[in-house]
Amino acid sequence: METDRIIVRIRQRVRLDVFLTGHLAHVSRNRIQRHIARGDVLVDGRRVRPSHVLSGGEVLTLSVLESRRLEHASLPVAFTVVHEDEDIVVVDKPAGVLVHPVGKEFQRTLLNGLHIRLRERGEDASELGIVHRLDRLTSGLLVVCKRLEARRALSQAVEERRVHRAYLAVASGRPAAARGVVDLAIRRDPARPTRMQALDPASAAAARRSARATVSKSGYSDPRLDLRPRRARTRWAALRHLGGAVLLRVELETGRTHQIRAHLQAVGMPLIGDPIYGPSVEARIEDAVLQAGAALGRPALHAAVLAFNHPRSGQRMLFRAPLPDDLRRLVARLALPQAPA
Repeated sequence: METDRIIVRIRQRVRLDVFLTGHLAHVSRNRIQRHIARGDVLVDGRRVRPSHVLSGGEVLTLSVLESRRLEHASLPVAFTVVHEDEDIVVVDKPAGVLVHPVGKEFQRTLLNGLHIRLRERGEDASELGIVHRLDRLTSGLLVVCKRLEARRALSQAVEERRVHRAYLAVASGRPAAARGVVDLAIRRDPARPTRMQALDPASAAAARRSARATVSKSGYSDPRLDLRPRRARTRWAALRHLGGAVLLRVELETGRTHQIRAHLQAVGMPLIGDPIYGPSVEARIEDAVLQAGAALGRPALHAAVLAFNHPRSGQRMLFRAPLPDDLRRLVARLALPQAPA
């Protein structure tokens, strides 16, 4: 695309990275800073630092970043709309679809698909925004807001734990109890920053004493390097035993990254098919369970229930999404009696 230029129109001085974070609502500040440092953003034709202060009237050149905007980048994505009104869209997301643009994947995400849906109907999509997330390989329900006021109200409801979410999961193992609670702090794994760790109370206390947020020179805290443990609590109930596996109903009391996956692994019930936290051969998992997980190709986790008060009317809304075909086939396969060795 042709080089894009914008003229800065502001009433008070502001840092370049802060200005662009507001201008490019769906590009993270961390990514914006990296682009500025690489010279992808010019101020009056000059390379500057992310902390460069704008006064107004400057001409910014940012072709690479502009190309990531939803208006330019969005491509069609398949998903099921469960409910839609003038404020919100509730979607049943298929496994394999990212919720929002991340890194090099900024064209075929749920947010891109919703943006196209609104624009094709002639609706304003400028305030479209995510309230909560699901992992790429997790299927199920989530709500997206079409209006900024709705997003603020529902984001506050999520923070205050007034949004109810329940999941269906197929895990390996045979729990002795019918239900339980996992109350283990979670932090990013220092050795593998793409995964999380569930820590026992003693380990969590030690980690809190030694860890601190990593802040860049520009003043931005990088979550990938933040090793501080955070409280996390998950409730589970066994719905059906499946030989060497179990169908669980899982409810979150907190909403940490990979919380269900890390917590179930920590208590000996790793999700079938999970490439990061799933069962391994060394764990002496039954062959039938390992084979089923390999055939599934993704964590056996589905966001089945979503409930919240509508951000405008206050009416309580409840949505349910049945297990998708791949998880129903998994349950049926594991429920079959296994031939003796």
